[in-house]
Amino acid sequence: MNVLRNKFKVYLEKINYVEDPVEAAKTMVSSIQRLVGIRNLFGNKKRNFTILSIFATVLFGGTFIYVGTFSQIVYLYQVFPDKSESFKALNCISATSVPLSKYFFMFLSRDRLRNIFELSHQGVISIPEGSAAKKKMLSTLQRARYASWLVVANQAFTHIFYLLMPLIFTIFGNDRYLPTTPGDSYGLSPKYETPFYEITFVVTCVATAFSAINQTGYIVLFITLLTHELGHFYAITETLNEIYDMLKNKEQKKDDPEQTEEANIHEKLIFCVKHHQFLMHYHKYIRELYKVVFGAHFLMMTIVLVTTLQTMNEWDVRNTILTGVTGIMPLFLYCFGGELLISAGLEMSAAAYTCGWELMEPKQAKIVLLMLCLSQRPLYLTAADIFVMNRETFGDVAQVVYKIYAVFN
Repeated sequence: MNVLRNKFKVYLEKINYVEDPVEAAKTMVSSIQRLVGIRNLFGNKKRNFTILSIFATVLFGGTFIYVGTFSQIVYLYQVFPDKSESFKALNCISATSVPLSKYFFMFLSRDRLRNIFELSHQGVISIPEGSAAKKKMLSTLQRARYASWLVVANQAFTHIFYLLMPLIFTIFGNDRYLPTTPGDSYGLSPKYETPFYEITFVVTCVATAFSAINQTGYIVLFITLLTHELGHFYAITETLNEIYDMLKNKEQKKDDPEQTEEANIHEKLIFCVKHHQFLMHYHKYIRELYKVVFGAHFLMMTIVLVTTLQTMNEWDVRNTILTGVTGIMPLFLYCFGGELLISAGLEMSAAAYTCGWELMEPKQAKIVLLMLCLSQRPLYLTAADIFVMNRETFGDVAQVVYKIYAVFN
């Protein structure tokens, strides 16, 4: 039994070993986005388009726009000003606008992503090999890979379940069911009659695949970039904790420290300062990358949540849960990720304050003081430079959504 356990452990270590975690993350995201026609995601000098990529873009993107946006705008025009049906159409339009905006974000960000991932390479390489900081960084990036595969599995399960349930109800029930969209798909009416039902179901499956694939790539990219920032914070914190241990041991000896030990402390302190400088520069690029799309998503997801509450008593439970999760999960992801970033900065600040600066030479203590001053303004992500991504913002949005719901009712 122990032999099998050891072999399984060795196998897991083998498949999880990644020589270059940055390139591994790029390969994973690129492989996902190629499925919806986005090539050269990171601005490499390759052909931007192929016949296959153009076909995938037209097939997936065009079908998604036709089913999720165009048809629902036509339906909204037909049912307006009916309050109930109008809210259903608005709910679907706003919910489908989120994955569509993610597609355009991924398509138009190649130059910025190229610069960011070049910095990511520099950041990982700048950490000394064999150090505790390097091990912490690599373990953090490894956890990001686990989280990324979890996202892939979650997105696949959720969207397959979304398509499978109507099919099961149709096979074993007396009526025909479709994945939930209000009204008819434009030009395919009546949609529950043959052959319209079969065509509508196939078209909806293609559109759902586009949503699942594109959102998966977007979330994996966000997790990767966020984890790089967190990893750099943790690397600095780990080094500061090492400095504390070295100074504590020096104080307990109560004799003149060895020259090599003093030089080692100074070297680690300089690394912390230089790496914090790099982190501030790196964070500026990521914040600029996401602030516009975060702002757009905040508006869209607020509309999704408001319209979901408005149609709660008039639409089936399946749709309410689906659209509610569509609105809540991305918002929760942004705010939870932003909260982790702020917490990592506070943890680094606490490590700097408790690193034993009072036992250092005056020049070294001044360096720690400089880091403490800079860390008083934590690094954070924003939506359009208005809302800070943290748990307070998540709670505030929930309150605003409920107030809007109360006004309409």
